Amino acid sequence: MDTQPTDQCIVLPFQPADPKAFDGSGLALHFLIGNVLVLNDSLKEMWFGWRVKKIFPRQNTLQEYCRDARIQLDLGPVSLSQKVRFWIYGSYMADTVSIILFDAQSPRKRAPSIQLPISVDDGLIEFRSQFIQWLDSSELAMAQAQTQSALWSETIDRKGLDAVGRALEDFYIYSSYGGDVPLDLPPFEKAAAVAPDSFMAQDLYGWALYRNKNYRMAKIAFLKSLRVNPAGVGAMSGLMWCGVYARDLEEAIFWSGRKADVCGQDVVAAREAGRRRYEKANR
Repeated sequence: MDTQPTDQCIVLPFQPADPKAFDGSGLALHFLIGNVLVLNDSLKEMWFGWRVKKIFPRQNTLQEYCRDARIQLDLGPVSLSQKVRFWIYGSYMADTVSIILFDAQSPRKRAPSIQLPISVDDGLIEFRSQFIQWLDSSELAMAQAQTQSALWSETIDRKGLDAVGRALEDFYIYSSYGGDVPLDLPPFEKAAAVAPDSFMAQDLYGWALYRNKNYRMAKIAFLKSLRVNPAGVGAMSGLMWCGVYARDLEEAIFWSGRKADVCGQDVVAAREAGRRRYEKANR
């Protein structure tokens, strides 16, 4: 790429159209879309988890949002405060997710929403394929190579989606509002057990172990996730940070470069950035 992207996109958790029908699916599918968009080289990397507390100052406001589609954010002011241009949000029913794109530079021009099938039988490939096709009509169109990387087979059923989503909510709560106690691992262990061949479950389990400073086991989980999705940028970040804090300079540098390669960025610069992170953390 000649220039680095500056626009960012946050994917909000998908909300249940019927508050009584809440399960973890909306959070899990939000996580899945986030792992698709991170491959889009027209966007600067951005994860919802980085901004949770700034968007939802209190834990209960996050949980209420995740449970009721009637609760909406005023995205105009939120976009200004967070300096984020694009937002993807929506609601889910039993078999579909309705998704909307908000562009803060054109707030009155709303792209048509799309109904995506929750296609667990095909590894959620149709779900992502239709989503990527929908992006073609916006400024977020993805190149063919990016699309191919984004269509790994996510082996998971509805029970697995529920487990992953509930664990993800626990991760957001801990990261944004938690104290100094270790993160409670059973929800993440359950997700990994219910969906052992799911990239999302293994990646999330890796991050939970990382939060608890169990870098050896976190590395194992991240590597399992990459066997499912070789373009799993979040897992590569986790492996880089495991290298940093486990004092493995070679690992920190390798995964910094590998992540940059997948994202179409400067590999040499990324490897040097990985070295600097290692040196700063291990002075």
